[in-house]
Amino acid sequence: NSLSRIKDLRVPARTSSFFFKDKKSDIQEIGRMLKVENVLEGSVQVAGDMLRVTAELISVKDGYQLWSDKFDRKMEDVFAIQDDIAREIVKALKVKLLGEEEAQLGKKYTKNIEAYNLYLQGRFFWNKRTEQDLKKSAEYFRKAIEKDPGYALAYAGLADSYLIIGAWTFLSPNESFPEAKKAALKALEIDPVLEEAHNALAYISYAYDWDWQIAENGFKRALELNPNNATVYLYYFDYLLYMGRFDEALTNIKRAQELDPLSLIINAALGRGYYNAGNREKAIAQLQKTLEMDPGFRPAHVYLGDSYLRVGMYSKALSEFKIANEVPLS
Repeated sequence: NSLSRIKDLRVPARTSSFFFKDKKSDIQEIGRMLKVENVLEGSVQVAGDMLRVTAELISVKDGYQLWSDKFDRKMEDVFAIQDDIAREIVKALKVKLLGEEEAQLGKKYTKNIEAYNLYLQGRFFWNKRTEQDLKKSAEYFRKAIEKDPGYALAYAGLADSYLIIGAWTFLSPNESFPEAKKAALKALEIDPVLEEAHNALAYISYAYDWDWQIAENGFKRALELNPNNATVYLYYFDYLLYMGRFDEALTNIKRAQELDPLSLIINAALGRGYYNAGNREKAIAQLQKTLEMDPGFRPAHVYLGDSYLRVGMYSKALSEFKIANEVPLS
């Protein structure tokens, strides 16, 4: 996350990186799927309150090790280990940092390990995009806030949960969007330059307040703060799509896909972008590709059903809608 804030680096988002968790993939395969030149891998051993983190940076091209190190610290020093690893990678890749990037690299949003862990779990469930998981993500973000009331990222996460819950009508928009707005404003009160909060507020301005200019200004501000945040491009894509600016929308969702190539919601959204722009064949192919990644991803079935419906393939459309209705809530 801290490395993604450096403009000269392209770092795939957490969702894409976590795709390889518990899978036996070699470095070349990971590099090909994520379209990266280098891969950071490592291990964590825990004994009591002690941590041993071993990390190495490997070139995808030839498998050579560019850097490696071992860190023995107390559990409470986990954030310091993260900072050390990030700085060592910057050195190994010979990236020159701007002043603001140097500051961002060492920025800590919380010192509370429990709050941090709860936040990560919130993001995990948020990415699943089912009604039950979205509501579960909101609970994790609330618990993170209880542990650290000054945790701006957790408020931004809570805003994201509520706005998707409202946008997908799992809860009345009149109930969910005001809660999302309250959480986003609280995040900005704590950290005025948090792009996640600007992004959430921009989405609320477009989807609930119908204030198009404020929304667009908000998305642009979020991208100015961090041009490597895939979720900002995803939300901005949604806005541009409904403004009828299809070419711009596709440019943004393709950029989101570059940053988070294995994200199910981003890949499904690209399919939705194609069918709204009138390219039904590309839409169907893209959504089928998304379902190859996860046959149980409900939004892709819904969008594929819409695509079939628009080209008059009614039996296939009906089949997709039926599958979407049968997908378990979590």
